[in-house]
Order: sequence, then structure tokens, then C-alpha cells
Amino acid sequence: MDADFPVRVSCAEHVERELDDYVDQYEAAPDTYPIKDVEDPELNKSCMVCGAEGSVVLLRVKGM
Repeated sequence: MDADFPVRVSCAEHVERELDDYVDQYEAAPDTYPIKDVEDPELNKSCMVCGAEGSVVLLRVKGM
């Protein structure tokens, strides 16, 4: 993960909105992964928009 870019969690309903917001704010497209594939015990697994159970993680991998 790239420390200069945040990790964001989204439910399936809000993933397009989160992608748009991420690109607008950081001028970089994040990589997306199913939440079950991200091994981070400190990751808040709730959607950052509505608080529902997250299904997608948006993050940038360093060097990409």
C-alpha cells in the first residue's frame, strides 16, 4: 500500500461514487479489491458513505 494515499472501504452500492471521489481528491485511480482479499486487521470494514458492510477496498499499491 502507498502511504501517500488513503485506504477506503465501500459497499457495492457506493463503489462508483467512492471511485469518483478518490480520483477527484487524489488525482490518481485506486486499485480495487474484494474486502475478503485484504488482510489488514485494523481495517474498518464498514462503507465510508453509509456505514453498511463493506465489499470493496480502494487503495493504491506503492509503485503502481
